[in-house]
Amino acid sequence: MELFQIYLNEIIIAFTAMLFILFVWNIVLQIKITGLKKRFVRFTRGNLGENLEEMIIAYTKEITDIKNTQETNSSNIRILFSRLDQVKGNVGVVRYNAFADVGSDLSYSIAILDDQKNGVVITSIYNREQSNTYAKPVEKGESTYRLSNEEKKAIELAINK
Repeated sequence: MELFQIYLNEIIIAFTAMLFILFVWNIVLQIKITGLKKRFVRFTRGNLGENLEEMIIAYTKEITDIKNTQETNSSNIRILFSRLDQVKGNVGVVRYNAFADVGSDLSYSIAILDDQKNGVVITSIYNREQSNTYAKPVEKGESTYRLSNEEKKAIELAINK
């Protein structure tokens, strides 16, 4: 106790100094906490005053909508590719002179087929008095009707494209 009594003034000064340092430290921390609170409020309220939770929910809904649209588009693309094989896009054309007395290649045969060799062959035969046009169905590269050499050649050209 005597030692405590001898150094009482120094102890009081030391505790006062420590109390002052703690007080200053408390003020510094309060300033930092206030700044963090302001930043947190700005972060959670957003630039336009939106709540962060509301923004996350809206973005999640947008992502779900985008995924649904992407799935629909993928499905449509699959349908288009499956139908693309059925498109009559292979064409073969043969021009020829059907009659020796008519002087140019005004007659023709056109084959229009899909990838499964189905479609039609159209033939137009020209002579001086008239022009006749015939259409014959084609299935798997063949027709139930008799085909001329020119029609066969047009089908072959369409198949080989």
